Amino acid sequence: MEFWDFFILFFVFIPLFIAWVYTVVDIFQRPDESGLVKFLWVLFILFLPLLGMLIYFIARPSDPEILERSIV
Repeated sequence: MEFWDFFILFFVFIPLFIAWVYTVVDIFQRPDESGLVKFLWVLFILFLPLLGMLIYFIARPSDPEILERSIV
């Protein structure tokens, strides 16, 4: 394995994979979304990984408990 192959693997693909796994886990831990919405988010992130993760983290509420407290 050459230096640039190792560099790309270690500094590009592994962090992207970790971010993708974190996003999928975050989707499934959200109690404020239904099963269908979770499924659609995962499909979106599966087909468009970078764009999907970016849109998900911009569009989702930061914390459901904080939003519930602000409404009450």
